[in-house]
Amino acid sequence: MKCSACGEENVRNARFCAYCGARLPAPASEGEPPRADEAEAPSESHTAQPISENPYQPRRMPTIYADGASHNPAPSVSRESARTASRVPRVFLFDEEKEEEARREREAARRMAQRQAAEDPFFDEEDEEDDDDYEDEEDSGRGRRIFAVVISLVTVLILVIGAFAFLFYTPTGSRMRAYYGLAAGADDYVYLAEWQLKNGNEAEAAVSFYNAFLLNRDDYAFALQIAQSFERCEAYERAEQMYMYLIEQYPLESDPYDYLMALLVREGKTEVYEALIVYRAEHQPGYVMPSAPQPAVAAPSASPAGGSYTGSVHISLAAEEGAAIYFTVDGSEPTEESRLYTGPVILYSGSYTLRAIAVTEDAVSEVFEAAYTVS
Repeated sequence: MKCSACGEENVRNARFCAYCGARLPAPASEGEPPRADEAEAPSESHTAQPISENPYQPRRMPTIYADGASHNPAPSVSRESARTASRVPRVFLFDEEKEEEARREREAARRMAQRQAAEDPFFDEEDEEDDDDYEDEEDSGRGRRIFAVVISLVTVLILVIGAFAFLFYTPTGSRMRAYYGLAAGADDYVYLAEWQLKNGNEAEAAVSFYNAFLLNRDDYAFALQIAQSFERCEAYERAEQMYMYLIEQYPLESDPYDYLMALLVREGKTEVYEALIVYRAEHQPGYVMPSAPQPAVAAPSASPAGGSYTGSVHISLAAEEGAAIYFTVDGSEPTEESRLYTGPVILYSGSYTLRAIAVTEDAVSEVFEAAYTVS
């Protein structure tokens, strides 16, 4: 027997439809055609009856989704779930539920559109169709940003390592650390002092040498080197003080005495020289005090003086009476093994550096030097 409400076929003599619960028309007796009023009359009700009134009404089935889940949609859904749900076909048992579900979906989509429009004034409902593409682009952009951050970090790390290596493993870096007061050791100040001395800054070089000594004052050899460096910077007062410090700290060492005595002789400090000899004889065992200090002898002189000449030049050398003169013309250090002056020195075309000393039985003079250019 076919139900006039849902069109489904039911068993014979059924009173209610097994699919929609509607009342079925009474069956006609066998051999008797159905009456016209019963055949044409519609059923009294096409809606489901309560169980109390209709014991044959089937059990209410849950909503069935295409993915197999047996759950009903939440009243309020997010934008993503609403869009996903709208794409999945659903099968319902009742027509009223279909209409109600469609109404809820339209309402949820409308609320989502209103909310999106409030957040983004440029929102367009057509944009929802391209959300997947946008998400892919967003993921790609995120990947590029992560790659850029990694490259930036690697670059910064390389720069930091390079700066560290430059500052701590190169002489230039050592000079920079010493110049800004960040020296890691005495060698940094030595590098700075040598660079300053090379550039003609003797006073600044002397200060840097002293700063180096302060960082390594317990090293005898290093302190002696600093004292000699003071002489190179023409800081003779500092050199004398450094030699005296070494003599007090290391009275048995001979080098500080010898260097200081030679410095005093060059500076003509006879009284200090004599006092140092007495002090050395008292504090250094085995030292024999000389009978008298070495007399000084004046350096020789030359005529004509150094300069530029044409053709040839005849140079005469003079020294104090009784002194022998030894000279060189190639710039080398003159000694008693050099050429003995016996007459004018004749120079022809070329460039020459004349150096000479005066020697007596008791003393040797300082070196005389003059440059000549003959064309």
